[in-house]
Amino acid sequence: MESPQQTTISSSTFKKSDFTFDQDFNNIIDLLLNGSNSDAVGKAVAQLDEKFENAKQVLDSLPGLQYTKEEQEVILAQELKVLERKKKQLESYKHLTTLN
Repeated sequence: MESPQQTTISSSTFKKSDFTFDQDFNNIIDLLLNGSNSDAVGKAVAQLDEKFENAKQVLDSLPGLQYTKEEQEVILAQELKVLERKKKQLESYKHLTTLN
């Protein structure tokens, strides 16, 4: 299992609207029901497809997706242990510096 420290975190953020497709579907359905020309429908479908691709890229950039839920829980437990150990080390160091 790969160490989580080796995973790079994407600096890109995403918005909830990146994963909201209902308005796009409604727009396509309205265009079809209103008998719009095929160019308008095609453009709307292409825009929806582009939005799907963007959402897929955002999801693919999220760190840790290569791990199963169980693997993520194991990694989390390991990292929490490391965090606790480092907190104790810091407290010990603070205690030593106050003695001097």
